[in-house]
Amino acid sequence: MKQIFGGLDIGTSSVKAGLFDIDGHLLANAAVSIPLYSPFEGWAEQDPQDWWSAACQALGQVMAKVESGEVVALGLSGQCPGHVLVDRSGKSLGRAIIWRDQRAQEEARWLAESILAEKACAWTGSDFLGEATMPPARLLWLKTHAAAALQQSVAILQPKDFIGLQLTGVAATDGNSAYCLYNSQTRRYEPDYFAALGVPVELMPPVLQPEGVLGKVSRAAAQATGLPEGITVVCGTIDAYCDNLAGGAIIPGCAVDVAGTSESVSLGITEIANGNGVFAAAIGNAGYFLCGPTQAGCDTLRWLSEGFYPEAGGRVDFEKLEKDASSVTAGCEGLIFLPYLNGERAPIWDSQIRGGFVGLTLAHQRAHCTRAVYEGIGFAVRHILEACEEVSGIKAKSLTVCGGGSNSIFWNQIKADILQRPVAAMEVSQTGCLGAAMLASVGAGACPNLVTANGKMMRLRPALQPDSENAERYEIAYRRYRALYPALKPVFQPEMGEGK
Repeated sequence: MKQIFGGLDIGTSSVKAGLFDIDGHLLANAAVSIPLYSPFEGWAEQDPQDWWSAACQALGQVMAKVESGEVVALGLSGQCPGHVLVDRSGKSLGRAIIWRDQRAQEEARWLAESILAEKACAWTGSDFLGEATMPPARLLWLKTHAAAALQQSVAILQPKDFIGLQLTGVAATDGNSAYCLYNSQTRRYEPDYFAALGVPVELMPPVLQPEGVLGKVSRAAAQATGLPEGITVVCGTIDAYCDNLAGGAIIPGCAVDVAGTSESVSLGITEIANGNGVFAAAIGNAGYFLCGPTQAGCDTLRWLSEGFYPEAGGRVDFEKLEKDASSVTAGCEGLIFLPYLNGERAPIWDSQIRGGFVGLTLAHQRAHCTRAVYEGIGFAVRHILEACEEVSGIKAKSLTVCGGGSNSIFWNQIKADILQRPVAAMEVSQTGCLGAAMLASVGAGACPNLVTANGKMMRLRPALQPDSENAERYEIAYRRYRALYPALKPVFQPEMGEGK
């Protein structure tokens, strides 16, 4: 009998489900949109019930396309970090704070000033905790501003772990999703650390391997989703990590760009290394990779469309964007776009910095700005990849692109030209689901390990070769891009703000 492995990906804009055979062929997929709430500037929230409703719809749609008895396991993937407070019944206590939320600025400053790098590393394995999007700052914010809900909660879960709870009745997470909270070296949550935060360590869920079995699909969940009752649900991990697994980042020297709502760049390495604003990670017992997430990506194109293309009526007309951008020569005649619209994560980790167009002249038109946005995100990808290469001493020969943005041949060619290396897209864009399905194949015993699962299920399109004629233009533009952040950083410090 054919064995089918499912992946469920809790993203920012949608919940996606995919079913794959053991050779990585996509058998069925579905995506259901979910709303994002931003009640105040810098806030980003979602309703966990929206995730669950969308998950039920997406799973129901894909299950209707296959023989249910052939589906043997489901893996989970999800945006991270997110913070869902749940009560004893497994229900969420209000909206969840999601990864792009910037509200915990004061708490981040306190952490940066109060917990030295040496102590932070001893407690969590990370030498820096003081950033507003990181979990420790969020916990401090919840302690101060959501004390009643925190007191009622029995666990603080990540988005995909909340869905895992709904599917199986079991609350647990993986070590990657619990970063800056769980010490992967000591394999525990350090009590002294949580005492310093003033947050009960008992609220932290147990930690499993990403390919570890979370539980079985309950009868109620089977009725809600169409999944067979009793099939294995695997714990899973961060969506970008699932993308990286699908793209082969566990292989030394393999570079992967996850082109989703935001982008994440990784490089397979031979031994643990950190620095330059990127960090080492592993998926289960598979190989290590260096990685760094940006704040920019496909969501930046949405912003571009809403502000520069009102005729699109609120939708993103990718064909029009690419037509305009392709009418402009590489380098945009000196125009540079800094994609720091919501601050920046790797490799600079600065929530205060802001984006902008630099070098505008009377000769520049809308099409120049459009191409500059594509190129600016491409420069961010190169910046992270170079940081990974400098830390590891390994140079990637090519780049594999995953996620929804990988469908754009135009954008992939820009990245190839900026990097001056071949760029190959995955056959399927639902790589978060594919990576989760790989985890499911190991958890169900169909593959002995993740390297084998990746070797069997990873499928690439033909690579795009870099255009050497654009190499010099992009080299000049990239050097300007790199020079702009240190030049502008002082302008966006808090003491330069209004009323200071």
